Amino acid sequence: NNVPSDETDSLKKETHRPLRILMVAPQFRPIKGGYERAAERLSKSLAHAGHEVEVVTERRQWAWPRHEVSEGITIRRIPVINRKGVHVMSSILSFFIFLVTKGRRFDVFHVHQYGWPAAIASAVGLLFGKSVLLKLTNTGQHGIDAVLPRGFTGALSRSLHRKISCCIVTSSRAEEEAQSFGFPKERICRIPNPLETEVFRPASPERAMELRSAFDLEDEFVAICAARLNPEKNHAMLIRAWNLFSKNFEKAKLILLGDGPLADEIRNLADNADRPETIMVHGPTDDPLPWYQIADTYTLSSDAEGLSNSLMEALSSGLSVISTRVSGSEDIFGEVDVGEIIPIGDHEAMAEALLALARDPERRKQCGQIAREYAIQNYSVDAIAEKMESCYLNCLGGGPLSPSSSARD
Repeated sequence: NNVPSDETDSLKKETHRPLRILMVAPQFRPIKGGYERAAERLSKSLAHAGHEVEVVTERRQWAWPRHEVSEGITIRRIPVINRKGVHVMSSILSFFIFLVTKGRRFDVFHVHQYGWPAAIASAVGLLFGKSVLLKLTNTGQHGIDAVLPRGFTGALSRSLHRKISCCIVTSSRAEEEAQSFGFPKERICRIPNPLETEVFRPASPERAMELRSAFDLEDEFVAICAARLNPEKNHAMLIRAWNLFSKNFEKAKLILLGDGPLADEIRNLADNADRPETIMVHGPTDDPLPWYQIADTYTLSSDAEGLSNSLMEALSSGLSVISTRVSGSEDIFGEVDVGEIIPIGDHEAMAEALLALARDPERRKQCGQIAREYAIQNYSVDAIAEKMESCYLNCLGGGPLSPSSSARD
């Protein structure tokens, strides 16, 4: 069911104007999680390719501008009542009004969150004859089948989701879950998130030494984790692993970047660790790059994950990786050797992996070089924008979509 390249080229030639793309992303800048960064990168890359890209998102604080133009994308923030009990209903109403009144002028709706945003976009897309694409952001207990409700309203929502023109996945496990949910294989495209690989890159040896000095680090083995402090990220397991590891490796530092509902709990665990002076809970940062550039290894302790954006950034920055066996990581480790992959929730295996890499700087270097090359080949902004553009054009052309295997070619 491959779309021949000449057919895609023909569709491109017939499109004499830029595509008009609406990104439906309830959470967007100034919120700065992995989901939000991925949506913004894709929007910018498509705008850079010459398309008209508009993002509709929630205006959760009145200080946020209602209308903003930045780096080629237009951001429209629609009103919501950001209070428990009324937030969801106010958001549903605002998105519905926006899509009904403004949706006709777009060629495609690209939805970045399953649930009611996708159901509304699907319904309006059917009403106006618009192509609707949905990105699956997670798997397992946070995947589409687990998250969507049951019952009468759930059945309606699920039916609307299955009518979406294309389901975009970032990992093989997400692809399997999409098929199990009811998306036909020919309407699934496997496309990673885009990444500025020229921004996220290793520092020169001189720059790395300068940064380490600025962060008051000398020759310590530095492990980093950049993730929201949410339950599914399982920072507690990482700290337990660090307790075991740090007993056997004296000069080491663990740096945790991020914020979230478990911030106080994670800080308390770090303060009461066996060697609390070796753990830094830094909190959120607007610029993670310098932190990647001072690190030796990136750690991902999640119980559930899609393709982690911070993991992609770490790979592009030339870091070796230790990851639990979650969705996107499985695919990477199945293709290249970038470090150690361990069972979910196994703090002893995490400690052993940390010790193995800490004691073997040559292996860390080799894994980091492979990681950098893999990121450039698979995540560069231009490559992902081209794949996404082809996906849009195939939807508009009414032909079969490129199957997931071709999306990785």
